[in-house]
Amino acid sequence: MISGAAQADIAVLVISARKGESKTGYERGEQTREHVQLAKTLGLSKLFVIVNKMDNPTVNWLRERFCS
Repeated sequence: MISGAAQADIAVLVISARKGESKTGYERGEQTREHVQLAKTLGLSKLFVIVNKMDNPTVNWLRERFCS
């Protein structure tokens, strides 16, 4: 990840919208948080966030889930 991120112009973060999965990576010491911090440290100023699995029955395309 480090060598690839050092050469990148942008970062893309894909997160799950399913309940129980979406916030797990942001808890202290988890990979999602570490990857975002690493991207910022390496000077990436643009981060695209893609919300995946919106069609899951626990989400059902709810705007509230997308915006939370």
